[in-house]
Amino acid sequence: MRIFLVLIQMIWLFLLTVLTQVGGLIWLLNRAFWMRRKSIKGRWAWRSLSFALLYFFSAIVLVPLLARLNGRVALPLGTRSERPVAPLSWWTCLSNRHYVTPALYELAIRQGRFLQKLDAEQHLVYLDANFPFGRKFPLFPHLSHGDGRKLDLAFFRYDTREQRSTTQYPSFMGYGFSEPPAEGELNQPEICAQRGAWQYSLLQTWVKADPKRYPFDVELNTQLLQNLSQDPATEKIFIEPHLKGRLGLGRLNNIRYHGCQAVRHDDHIHVQVK
Repeated sequence: MRIFLVLIQMIWLFLLTVLTQVGGLIWLLNRAFWMRRKSIKGRWAWRSLSFALLYFFSAIVLVPLLARLNGRVALPLGTRSERPVAPLSWWTCLSNRHYVTPALYELAIRQGRFLQKLDAEQHLVYLDANFPFGRKFPLFPHLSHGDGRKLDLAFFRYDTREQRSTTQYPSFMGYGFSEPPAEGELNQPEICAQRGAWQYSLLQTWVKADPKRYPFDVELNTQLLQNLSQDPATEKIFIEPHLKGRLGLGRLNNIRYHGCQAVRHDDHIHVQVK
């Protein structure tokens, strides 16, 4: 029984570290505090509560302050004063996956304001960015996103019921709802599948959404990608080849293909700064 409990604790520690970077350390510190207080009634409940409070305090106050020492700043949480940029999900911020370099932060703000000039009700919506500390700590399940210079953005789709552009379509954390190649377009997902890249379209088998209700917003996505590409801070952008061709972005050299070793990029935009 004791071995089983230790195994469960090790798995919990691993998951907290992999998913939030600092959660495992906070759990260990909290556990060490309560190890000497075994006589307290309801110790398990108090320990769980104290961990939750300590984690929230760290994520909201301590981590943002310490991250600046590592050259990282937290992207806006979507408050009114910072409306140009907001996360798609609260989980992104709660798990410390919204940290970027100052250069990428400024780029995001510029792009959010650009969108608001096109439509006052829109703003830049981000998915995953980077963890607050280190340069090579992996942001699971991404292959990169370790140095603070990468950011995933949501594509815009048109909600035919609400009659407006939106990023609030059914998908897990904004990923998985793709805009597949049309007939006659380069079908890179099929090419990668033939090469044995099993992970390439894995999310698309899990996420189900109605493309007729949420058609791809060609105009708004084209304007966003053009402006992102022309921003002096942008080093490169990853999207699927068929979208680059469909949106007429062939002359923009910093919009590139990412390779079969990654996953599909017709469900999100990957931006990297210099």
